[in-house]
Amino acid sequence: MQKPCSSNIFSISSPPPARYILRVDFQPTSQGRLAPVENKILLMKYPLLPQVLLLLAFSAPAWAAERDPAVIIAELEKGGDSGRLTRELAGLGPGALDTIREKIRTGPAPVTGFLEQARNSIVAGQVSVVLRKGLASQLSFDGQYHELGRNRVENIEALFYLLNDESSPLTLRLTSCRALADISDKNILPRLRQLYWDLLLDSRLREELGIILAIFGDTQSVEKELSRYAKFANHQRSLVRLSANVQLSNIYYRIRDYEKAVEAYEKIIDLSERILKAESQAGIPKGLLDARKEQLNLHYYNAACSNSLNGSLERARKYLLKAVQGNPEHYGNINKDGDLLKLRKDPGFPAFMKKLGRLFEDEEL
Repeated sequence: MQKPCSSNIFSISSPPPARYILRVDFQPTSQGRLAPVENKILLMKYPLLPQVLLLLAFSAPAWAAERDPAVIIAELEKGGDSGRLTRELAGLGPGALDTIREKIRTGPAPVTGFLEQARNSIVAGQVSVVLRKGLASQLSFDGQYHELGRNRVENIEALFYLLNDESSPLTLRLTSCRALADISDKNILPRLRQLYWDLLLDSRLREELGIILAIFGDTQSVEKELSRYAKFANHQRSLVRLSANVQLSNIYYRIRDYEKAVEAYEKIIDLSERILKAESQAGIPKGLLDARKEQLNLHYYNAACSNSLNGSLERARKYLLKAVQGNPEHYGNINKDGDLLKLRKDPGFPAFMKKLGRLFEDEEL
């Protein structure tokens, strides 16, 4: 029997970071012959080695240097493979932006479209960082993405790029819509309408686009929804009235009609308080009552936000106090929620925060 052989008889490695590490190890079988063993990094069987060698021989190595963007653009101008070259140009990342921008400004029209695609792809990567940060905060408020206005024209194009990119997560595409509402204006209405009427568009995206259309003055898409819920806003059953007004408040808030959102929240809070009182007297199980109380606390907080946005600061303080009394966790959002910005700018805000703090001197907020 031959001695065990576990040495590496074939190895290809590269300077870090390596893309391929191929290895075939051998060990004796019960018949005394050597047999290939699967490697833990890359499953390789001995008969596949010739194919792997051919693949490596005709593939660009992982550590190949990136090409100069000007060289790629020159190939585009000469009629090279536009799809491949555009992707390669976009893959260079932010470092290629200055060259791309200059060529867009001065280059021939046939190539400009491909350069804009590459630029939009690169800028979309930068914009998505801001969007993901907003998503991670678990907050959503008017003006949340105003920082994207610093490079407004390119960022608007990047947001449309993300919005149209079916490979992007739905949450990112929805957030792109909200960011467009923060930094754009009525000039994008034709593009929004074209997207809205795309028959293959995800229904959640269509709903979000309808909201942005309404923000910029085209309320056709939300009028049907508003009319549908308005029919039940004064229904004889209190729970139906509550549900309808909650839906109305959500729509009015999202289309930034804060005056009507405040009106809806007044009805919601009045109904919720009376329902909670009636259910408490009726001996409803504690778990259900707790859930109802938590919903009421959330209504208080949302009403405070809408009142702050509407400039009704006294009412905002009133509802915020109730929200924090009911659930101290709301206290932690006061200094970071953009909807409460007007409240924070009010001269009486420090004293108000001290008042809230005294309520929980013995509790950790």
